Amino acid sequence: MASREILTIQLGHYANFVGTHWWNIQKTTYTPRLLLADLKGTLGYLSEEGNINDILENPSNLPVDLLWDENKVEKIVEPAAEKSLFVQNLDSKDTETVDASNDLENENNKWVDYLYTRYNQRTVNVVTEYEHKSETTAFETFPCGQNLWKTDQFQNDFIERIRNYVEECNMMQGFQVLMDADNGFGGLSAACIEYLRDEYGKTDYAKIINMVVCWKHLNENSSLFSPLCCDFNGWPVPNNPRKFENIVYKPELKYHTSALMATALDTLSIRYRNRKYASSVLSDLCADLNKLGRKAVATSVSVPFPMNTTMDFIDVLDNLDGRCPWESLTPYCKIDQDCSMHSVSLRGIPEDRLKRPLKDAANQMNKGGYRCSNVHEMMSLYLDSSCIRSGIHLTNTERPMIVKNPYPKIFESNVQQSGFLSDSPRPNDTNVATVPVMAGLHSGKFVADMYHSLHENVRRIRSINRFHSFADSGLEQDEFEECIHNLLDCKENYEEHDY
Repeated sequence: MASREILTIQLGHYANFVGTHWWNIQKTTYTPRLLLADLKGTLGYLSEEGNINDILENPSNLPVDLLWDENKVEKIVEPAAEKSLFVQNLDSKDTETVDASNDLENENNKWVDYLYTRYNQRTVNVVTEYEHKSETTAFETFPCGQNLWKTDQFQNDFIERIRNYVEECNMMQGFQVLMDADNGFGGLSAACIEYLRDEYGKTDYAKIINMVVCWKHLNENSSLFSPLCCDFNGWPVPNNPRKFENIVYKPELKYHTSALMATALDTLSIRYRNRKYASSVLSDLCADLNKLGRKAVATSVSVPFPMNTTMDFIDVLDNLDGRCPWESLTPYCKIDQDCSMHSVSLRGIPEDRLKRPLKDAANQMNKGGYRCSNVHEMMSLYLDSSCIRSGIHLTNTERPMIVKNPYPKIFESNVQQSGFLSDSPRPNDTNVATVPVMAGLHSGKFVADMYHSLHENVRRIRSINRFHSFADSGLEQDEFEECIHNLLDCKENYEEHDY
C-alpha cells in the first residue's frame, strides 16, 4: 500500500521535549518529516543549518575554487556547546555506554541532550527575535506569537519549508501539530494552523468548486454526462472504496481504478459501436436517458459477470434472486432498479450455455426463462421482472472482453481463465484471458443523492474570495452562487418526476 505522509510541526520548548521523546521511540524514523521552532539559546550543540558545520570543520570538503582569499578571511567561532554524556556516547557509537540516562536527570537539561533522532537541514527553525529565559526579550504572550508569524523573515522561511515538504509527498494525509499553548508559541501556533487551514485545508474544497462549476457547464452544453469514481464518497476526499465481487484491487492505485472504469466504458458503449446494432447511434442512448432534462447519469459495472463454469445462464440468473449484479461507479449513487431508465450492455455469455435441452431440462422447465431462445431474450426478461416500472434498453454480444497485458491482475483466484467462476482456484500458471462483463448507464432518483451531497459540501463555502486562485482567474461570486443554485435545480429535477 502506498505511503500516506504526515508533516509534523513542533512549536515551543516543551513541545520539543515531547517531540524528542516521540521520535526517539520511533527509532526506525531516522530523519522524520518534521518542522520545529524554538527560541534562541535552546539548541545547544544542535546546529540550525544541519550538516553545514561538518563542511566548515573539514577543509577538505570546501570547494576548490573559492571566491575569496582564505588567508584574508577573519573567522569568529563561538565555543562549541557542551554535549550531554548520552549524545557523546551516540557520537562515539559506543553501544556499551550509550545508556547514560542518569546524566539526564537534571532540571537544567535541554531536549537536545537526549536527542537520538537526526534532523535534516529543513527541520530546525530558531526564533532569533526572542531568547530563552530572557528577562528583556520574553516570549510570553499570545500576541507576540501572532506578530512573529506576520514578520516576513519568519513566515516566508517557515512557509517555504512547509511547501518543500508537501511537494515531496505523494499521498499526504495532513498535518499534526505539537504546541506550547501557555506562552507566545500559542499565538504562533494559532497563526500557523490558520495558514494551514486556508492554504492546504481548502485544497479539497477547490476540487469541489471546480466540479460545481464544471457540472453547470456540462448540464448546459452536453447531451449526457456521468461522474466516475471507484469510491462511494467522491468528495471532499474519497475514503470509502467500493467493493467489487471477485475483484481484489488497490483503490489508491490509479492503474487499477482506471482499468475498472475503462472496462465499464468499453462495455456500455457496445450499444453504439457494434456492427450487430448498426442502426443504434449515440444520440439514441442520450435520448433514452436524458428525458426531462436529466443530463447526469450513473455508470455501473459487473466484472466479471457472475457466470459459473458448471451452471447454465438460466440458473445463474435464478441464483441472483431478482437483484442486478452491477456495482455503481458514480459517487453517492446507489443505483435503484425500480422507477429508473437503464441502458445496459452484456458481453461474453455463450448462446450454447443458455439452458439445457428439453430432455435434460429437469426443473429448468419450471422457470419462466426457459421459453427464451437466446441470451438477449432471457436477460431482457430478467431485467423486466427485476426492474419494476423502468425503461430498459439491453445490448448483448457473445464475445467477451479480452484480458491481456497491461491489464492489471485484479481477479480473485476463483475466476478461471475463461472469466467464469468456479469453486476451485485457477491454476497458478494461468492468467485470466477473457471475462464476461455487464455495464450500463442509469438515470433515476438516486442521482438526486449525488447532487445533494455535492451541494451540502459546497454550500459551506461562503465566499469565493477566500480561494484566491479562483478569484484571480476571474470567477465572480455571482457566477459561483449561480453554480450552487444549479445543483439544487438539478436535484429537484430528479425528485419531482417518476418514469
